[in-house]
Amino acid sequence: MVVHHDRSETMNRYRKEHDNKWYEITLKDESVKLVKGQQSIPAVKRKYKGQIRSIRRISMQGLQGWQKERLGNYIAFLDLEYNTGDQNKYPTEIISVGILIVERKSMKEKESYYSLVRPKFNTVLNPYCMELTGLRQVEVDHAPGFGRVFREVLDLYRKWNIRQTFVFGSADKPVFLDNLLLNEEEEELYRIGEGMRDISLQLFFTLFGKDGSLSLEKMGRILNVSVDGALHNALNDARLLYLCYRAVIKGEIPQDRLSMAREELLIREVYQKSRKFEEPMTGYPEEKKQAAYALIEELMSTVKTDSLREKGKVLALCDDILLMTGEKARYQREYFHWI
Repeated sequence: MVVHHDRSETMNRYRKEHDNKWYEITLKDESVKLVKGQQSIPAVKRKYKGQIRSIRRISMQGLQGWQKERLGNYIAFLDLEYNTGDQNKYPTEIISVGILIVERKSMKEKESYYSLVRPKFNTVLNPYCMELTGLRQVEVDHAPGFGRVFREVLDLYRKWNIRQTFVFGSADKPVFLDNLLLNEEEEELYRIGEGMRDISLQLFFTLFGKDGSLSLEKMGRILNVSVDGALHNALNDARLLYLCYRAVIKGEIPQDRLSMAREELLIREVYQKSRKFEEPMTGYPEEKKQAAYALIEELMSTVKTDSLREKGKVLALCDDILLMTGEKARYQREYFHWI
C-alpha cells in the first residue's frame, strides 16, 4: 500500500538511503558487473579506472537474468496494509499482510498467504484506513497478533527458500522493520525485511524509459491486468503486483495502451511545469466569473489539438483560471485516464 504521511525516523532514514536503480558495468575485458544505485557508480569508476567500456541503466527484464543465480528459484510478492498513526502518540502498525509465492522461471503461482494482524499500540482503526481497506474494527480486534502471523510467514519463507521479496512503493519495508522493533521479534525476521525490494520505479522505467511513478492500480490498467476483488486488500494488491511484473517480464505489454499512457505522461509533464497557482484564491469579482468560464470553455475547445505539449499548456491554463475564480483545479483529474 502506498500512503503519503509522516513516518518514523527509521522510514525517513530509509528514504534517504533507498535507491532502486540498477546499472550494468561492462569492462574492457568483456566482464560485466551489476551495481545498485547511482551512489555506487563513483566507487566503481575509481575501482575500475581505465577499464570501463560502458555503463548503462538496465530494465526489469535485464535484471531478471541476474537474479535467479543469486536469489533463488522463488520470489515473494508482498503487500502490507497498516493503520497510520501520529508518530508523536501512536506508531504506524501493520493490520494485514498478503503474500504470493511465485516460481521465478515460469512465473507461476505456487502458494499464497493472507492474514489480518492485531495491532499492539495503535489499536483503533482510523476512518481513512477503514474506508481504504474495507476492514472493520471488530475484525482487527479478533485477529492474531504480529508475532504469531509473522512466524507463519517465516515458515512459508523457509519452505520455499525465499531470499527476495518484491513490494510496490517505498513504505512497506520501513514499516515492516519498524514493526519488528515495536514487537521485539526474532532476528531471522529482519532478513525478510532486508530482502524486500521496491520495484515500482523499475517497472515505470521499463515502460517509459525515464524515472517516475504510478499507482499500482494505474500500472495494472496500462498492462491490462486485474484481480478479482477490491484493491487495498493485501493479498489482492500482492497478486496485482505479481501480474504487473509478469506482464513486463514476459513482454506481454499492450502497445496501444502503453502508447496512450506515454502521450498522457508527456501532457502531464507539460501541465505540471505550466501550472502557476496551487490553491484557490479569494476576492475574484462575481461579475467577471462568467467571462472567465467562457474563456475556459473556448480554451477547452482547442484541447483536441494534435500537439501534446499544447494540450498540457491549455489544461494548465484552464485550471489556473479556475483557481483565480476561487474554484478547485479539476481538468487534470478529468482529462487523465492512464497516468
